[in-house]
Amino acid sequence: MKTLIVYAHLLAACVAVGLLLIQDLALAKTRGGRLSESAVRELTKAADIMFVALVLLWISGLALVLLGYLENPQQYLLNEKLWAKFTVVSVLTINGIALHYFSFPRVISSRGLLGQPSVDQVLVALTGAVSSVSWLFACYLGIARPWNYTVDYSYVMFIYSGLLVCAFIVAGEVLRGMRKNQTEMTTLSERISEQLPVSASRKFD
Repeated sequence: MKTLIVYAHLLAACVAVGLLLIQDLALAKTRGGRLSESAVRELTKAADIMFVALVLLWISGLALVLLGYLENPQQYLLNEKLWAKFTVVSVLTINGIALHYFSFPRVISSRGLLGQPSVDQVLVALTGAVSSVSWLFACYLGIARPWNYTVDYSYVMFIYSGLLVCAFIVAGEVLRGMRKNQTEMTTLSERISEQLPVSASRKFD
């Protein structure tokens, strides 16, 4: 029974992380612009699957904790890595709610991400960074058996915080690159539109 629960737990995590990476790559290719209807449908479908995967992770994870506690009631809950993992998954869940109700509507908006106010753009980038780091780090904690009963809660959370800071920096740079690219494209379009009338008039001289 425990093996099946572990398998379901790992399967849900693999599906969620796989979809997460695919989504991030697809969104990066849009460079903050408006998404096509097919892209919106794919993103919506992926979000629904990730929600199911998250629910399955919570159910299977709590079941594993219960089984572990029944096997070793005196020491199992003393594993500080376990509590760190619950903290990371809780952050992931809360951030998932923010993604669903705040970030997702802005990403699929007809104006695209870069058509949103600057503050909204930053918040979307930050929630995306939290999502990526939290999913990947939660999966790592699931296989980091050498950390069981050997590391402090503060140590694990310090590493997690450091990864978040790095992700925030990367997200900020990506957003800055998108804005720069949009500015350059806008400037180029303006130059072309200014030159077209001149070129057209010369043809008839």
